[in-house]
Order: sequence, then C-alpha cells, then structure tokens
Amino acid sequence: MNVMDSISPSIEPVVGALRVIGGVSLGADLCTAVLPSPPRAARGRENERLFILLDLGGQASSHLYRELRQVLTQTYWATAGSVTAALRQAAAAASRHLFRANLHSDPSDRCYGSIVCAVLHGEDLFILQSGPAQPCALRGDLLECFCDEELPRLGVGPMTDARLYHTLVAVGDTMLLASPALLLEASSDALTRVLNRADVQDVTAGLEQIGAGADFTALVARWTAPSESPQAKAPAIRRPAPPPPNPEPQPRPQPAPRAGPSLGERVGPVISKTGRGMGRGIVRAGGWLASSTGALFKRMLPGREREARRRARTPRPVPQENRVVMATIAILIPVLIAVVVALAYGSFGRDARLQRLVKRAREEIALAEDAEGVVDEARPHWEAALTYASDAVEWRPDDSEIIALQAQAQAALDVLDGVVRLNPIHLMDLGSGAVTRRLIAHGQTIFVLDPAGGWVIQLTLNQLGDGVIEQDVPLSLVHTGQQVGGKEVGQLVDFAWMNPGGERQTSGLVILEDGGALISYDPAWGDAEGGANLARSLLGTPPTEAARVIDSFNGRLYILDPGDDDQIWRYEPRGDVYPDQPDRYFVTSPPKPLGDALDMAIDGNIYILYADGTILKFLQGEPQPFEVRGVPDGIGQAVAFDVDRDSRSETVYVADRGAGRIIELDPDGAFRAQFCVAGGVFDELESLAVDEMAGRLYIISGGRLYTALLP
Repeated sequence: MNVMDSISPSIEPVVGALRVIGGVSLGADLCTAVLPSPPRAARGRENERLFILLDLGGQASSHLYRELRQVLTQTYWATAGSVTAALRQAAAAASRHLFRANLHSDPSDRCYGSIVCAVLHGEDLFILQSGPAQPCALRGDLLECFCDEELPRLGVGPMTDARLYHTLVAVGDTMLLASPALLLEASSDALTRVLNRADVQDVTAGLEQIGAGADFTALVARWTAPSESPQAKAPAIRRPAPPPPNPEPQPRPQPAPRAGPSLGERVGPVISKTGRGMGRGIVRAGGWLASSTGALFKRMLPGREREARRRARTPRPVPQENRVVMATIAILIPVLIAVVVALAYGSFGRDARLQRLVKRAREEIALAEDAEGVVDEARPHWEAALTYASDAVEWRPDDSEIIALQAQAQAALDVLDGVVRLNPIHLMDLGSGAVTRRLIAHGQTIFVLDPAGGWVIQLTLNQLGDGVIEQDVPLSLVHTGQQVGGKEVGQLVDFAWMNPGGERQTSGLVILEDGGALISYDPAWGDAEGGANLARSLLGTPPTEAARVIDSFNGRLYILDPGDDDQIWRYEPRGDVYPDQPDRYFVTSPPKPLGDALDMAIDGNIYILYADGTILKFLQGEPQPFEVRGVPDGIGQAVAFDVDRDSRSETVYVADRGAGRIIELDPDGAFRAQFCVAGGVFDELESLAVDEMAGRLYIISGGRLYTALLP
C-alpha cells in the first residue's frame, strides 16, 4: 500500500493505491499510476493529471503490466485534441497490445481484465472504463457508481468496448477506481462509510478490511484545498519591520580645499589653441576669395570665351548581327519559359495532390479510431486510409511520416484480420515443377518429393535451423529408373515418415510407387558402400492406380484411394514391411467422395482436405465436429495442409495459394490466425510442413524452399 500526493493549481488529489492478492496486501505500483502532464505533451494535454488502474488478474506478469501502462501513457500524452478522443485512442492502443500478446501466448498464459483511466482537467474529471472494473465518486454521503452494466473483458478481441463519463470535482470529493471483485464483496453502505474516512491511508486500510476474501486492486483520490494537503506547508506570516528611528541631521563635512593651477595657467593653452585654428581658417578663406575674383575679371574682359577642351572618344565599330542566332534565341526564350512554368506547375500539382492524399489518410484514420469497437464501421475507414497512404508512398517513397501512416493503417487491418507477418528464410532453390511437390520435416532433416520429376532428395539443416548444409548438391535418395532390390523404381506417388509402433521397431521414410511397391529408407544406417540404405517390398494388396496420398501413424500405413471402393486403406506392420491385407478405415462410405481430395494428415484423427477448401475430420472412421469458419474472405485455393502428429495441439495449418497465406485453424475449425509475407513470397504455394516442437514452418512456394519461425 502506498500514498502519493500531487499538486494542482486549485485543488489537489491525495491518492492512495492498494492491491490485495490471496489476502496479502501488495504494492500497487504496477497496477496503478498518477501522472502529471510531461513537458512535451501534445497540444491540449497541458496541466492535466492522468489516473490509471489496470486489473489483469493475479497471473499477469509485471512485464505485461509495464508494457500496457507505457502504451496507455505514451498514446494519451501524444494525442492532441479533446480529452475523450485521447482517452479512446489510449484505450484502443492498450486493447490491441493485450490482444496481440494473448494471440502469441498459450491459452493457459493469456490474460484478460480491465482498464479504468481518469483525467483531471481543471475541475473537470473525465473517466474511461473498459472491462468490468468500475469507477465511483463520493460527494458528501452520496456514492455514485458510473456503470450499471458489466463490460466485456479486455484482451478477448482486438477492439475494446469503452464507456466515457464526465463530472465536476470539488474540495472533499473522493474518487474510487476498483476491480469488480471489491464491489461484489462490499456493499454500497460499507463503501460509503470507508470512503468518508478523513485520511486516505485509513480509506485504503478500510477497503482492505471490507474486501477481505477477494483479490482486487483499488485507487482512491481525495480532492483537498492546497493548504489541506498533508505535505503542503503554510507560508510563514511576515510582519512588517518597525521603521528605524530618524536621527537628527548632522552637518556634512566639507572637503578641505586643494591647491589648483592659477588662472593664467588654465587660460593660456586655450587661447593659444584657438589662435592657431583661427589662423588656418583665415588663410583658406583668403585663397578662395583671390581665385574667385580672378575668374570674375577674366569673364568681364571683351572677346570670346574659350570652350573647355574635351577628349575625343575613339568610335567603336558596330557589331555584326547574326540573324540565325538571334532568331534561335527569340524562339528558345518563350520555350524555356513554358518549360519552367510547366515544371513548376507539375511540381506544385504533385505537392498539392500529395498533401490531399495525406490529409485524407489522416481523416480516415481519425474516423476509424472514433469507430473503435465496431469492426464493421472501422474496417472501411482503415482500408481507405491504407489506399490513400499507399498512393502517397508511391509519390514520395522516402517520406517517413507517410510511411508511418501506411504502417499504422496496415497494422490496424492486420489486427482486425488476425494477420501475423512472417520473415521467411530462403533455404534452397528447387526449380520449377510440373505438379505440386511434397514436403516432410523430421528433426534436422527435410525430404522433398517431386512426382513429375521422379526424385526424392534429402536436406540437412544446420544447428540454428536457418540454413541447409547441402547448398550445392543435395543428397538424391531415390529417382525413377533407379535399381532398388533388383528392380527399377517406377513412378513415385507419395511418401511419409514412419514412426515405430505395433510390430514396427524402426523409424524411417517410406515411398509409394505406382505399382504398389514400397521403398523404405532408414537414415540411421547406410549400405556397404556408404550410400543410402534402401529396401523394396510389396504391399499385401496394392491400392488402385487412383491412389495419390499416403500417411502414417503409430507404425500403420494409410493410403487414400478414391478408386472403386472410395476408401482409406490401413496396413498393419509386420516388422518393417506390410504384407497383409489392408483394413477398411470407413465402415460406410465417407460423407464426401474422395475423388476431390487433395491431401491427408493424421495426428490420431484423420483430416482430409478437398479442392473446395472443405476439411473433414474423422476418428476411428466416424466424423468429428470440424467446420472451417471465421476465415477472412474464406479459403481461396487450398493446395496442401498439415498437422503435427507429435504435438497434442490438434492445430491445422492450411496453405491457401489463392490468398497467398498460411491459415491457422483451431481443433474445431475456427479461424485463429493467418500468416502472410510481403513481396509475394506465398503467391505460388505448393506444400508445407510444420514442426511445433522446433517452432518452425517449412514451405515450398514458387520452386523455392523456405522456413519461418512460428509466432
């Protein structure tokens, strides 16, 4: 528990804060704050005081509290305009930050809660509530709780449902910002009695008593006159000092006369200097008078007056005129003027258009922020702002302010659409392919199969997982026409990684040929010559020629065969081979024919991806609840998907080539997030593999192999 005092020109809030967890009173510095206006606050934020209460529950980390408080304060003090608009923007920024933190956290670590902010502007008090925490005010014996409904918790979505209130404060009023648990535990009468206590420390102690048994956070502010503040010191009364006694005037002592120069000594130099100056003046006047008199007598004598001699100038030759040059100059001058005017007009026109685009982008951003909490209203404004800002960036790509507007609009749309931006790393160029390549990631090893090219290669990742060792020549495991087990390898259909299970004791890669043969590869062993250890075996009953996808689980082999039986065949292992007749996975026909199936994935459940984006989920042959929903704009063109069989998350990852993204779905098919990359890297998606234990995603797109960290 702590008590903080602050200063205001007219009335002062004396503030107390309290946080109780598990019946123990803890410091409330992380959850509460009272801040005056910083020196460089935005226009309109001067001489204000900001009160903050954060309530995220007991499991929230101190780091998260500090981040949210920093986002709140920085956004509020940096927002010009009205108090309510600044409060809305601050709450919206905090809501987005908490939602993103929850989006990147495990479900058990996610935090939800409330924010209550109050701003004292003169004697006006503005309050914003987001979440179930409540603000109250006590005036005399009247307790007023501002909100009579429970708002949704903060952090559930990117938008916040906020309420704004306004009231006037006077000396003696008390404000309470508290967790909902306190108001549920204590009655209104008990709160009134406690808030009426004279000292704020007694108020917080009383709140701890009446809230016993509940975990809560509370912030109390009592408005007092400046002289009543606990730390205000009364100024010392200064009495006027008595006037000193008037002493009788004393005669001023006269200085003793000093001996000076005599009158003759003082006047003599002056007379001498004056005489010399007068002599020089008389001489100059006499000379001028004689010269003027002589000239006058000469003009009075008879005869012609002589003209003054002038020096004749040498005549200059007239330059020859080049008519071609003069005509060219006469033509070029107006052309040059027209070019300059056109350039100036174009420059001014571009600047004017650029300013209009920037202005419109800002206006749309303001409208979107005013519609915060209503996604359908905010989205078109954010989209328009992004369009205007992107057009402005094309005109001036190096303007940091315009780039910031574009980034702000894009980030807002990303939050609305659940977009997570990835930074993929290019591992290897695989070249173009006629059909979709297949991809498997197992530990530090990656396998790629090209059915059209008829080859399988193996790549080894470095220790960091951001590069492959075989940069120049990847290891070729199998190719069509190769001799394995005394026979040539046929057309390659698909492959799968097989873990031990049942009678199978080893793990390895299995590759299905079109004739029903199975090629096995164990990376742990090599042949006698140090090459790949390959073995070839036949299935007990081969699938039809329509078989296109295989997978495995717990040592069993599953083949999706849309042939006459429209079935998934399940083969039990006998050692490392599968010589027996397969079992039917579906007792009855599947609810959707397998002819349109693109891919299959197994993590205990079996998932089937269809060309129209439909995903069906089965367990022991029976359909399970799974419906793809909530995906922004729907799935455009699904080409592949994957689940991590070694993880229990049951998260489904879908490669959507139509929208250039990877879609993340919950175990029931609900949209969770979408992974996007700038620069069109995902525009030609082919295949993907996920390793949740390593936190990595592997993608083939446009003939290139990439890896990216999972968020």
